[in-house]
Amino acid sequence: MINATLCQADFYNPKIISKSGQNGFKKFRVVTVPAGTLLFKMTKGVAAAGQYGVSPWWSAVKPFLDDKEGALGRLNQAKANQISMTAMVRFMSCVCLDWNDLDNYVQIKLLDDAKVFWGTFNPMPKFSQELWKPDWANPNEEGSGAKALARVKLMQMKEKQAGFAVPDVLGGPEAWQMYIPNLKEEHIARESVISGHDMAALSMALGF
Repeated sequence: MINATLCQADFYNPKIISKSGQNGFKKFRVVTVPAGTLLFKMTKGVAAAGQYGVSPWWSAVKPFLDDKEGALGRLNQAKANQISMTAMVRFMSCVCLDWNDLDNYVQIKLLDDAKVFWGTFNPMPKFSQELWKPDWANPNEEGSGAKALARVKLMQMKEKQAGFAVPDVLGGPEAWQMYIPNLKEEHIARESVISGHDMAALSMALGF
């Protein structure tokens, strides 16, 4: 089992989940996700494994515990609102415009049971920082403001491309996510990678 000893107290251990990760949850509990469970995320690229393993952030493809909708529910909501899956997930999953383009629907299958943090998304602003302030990654940024202006223009473009009227605060009706610490490539089987804007392909893949 992945994370066999994971418990509630581990949520406050920065070696297991960072402060920013903690802030991504409105409420949480520890649950066990069985092997064979299909998981998805919307992300730029294919959620490739990096230095610290595979991304820990996922949602259930099929209804699971409190999540009565899964990926199909998100797809249905997107169609009802005449927007893309990318746009729907950005709103429901509270993903700031400057965090991730959410271009692709990535689906995997869990190969082992896993204990995970399970909970709801914490509402987030549409931008993770005030755009005119120095970049958080470059706090000593100086000059005429050209870098800040370029950042503002980029975010304006991302907002225009978002595919929906982006509210100041992202987050709608209750939606669920899981954070799987220590997730590695050997723990998953990779399945579909589909454009989050290709509603026909997503409908076929999800049997809608």
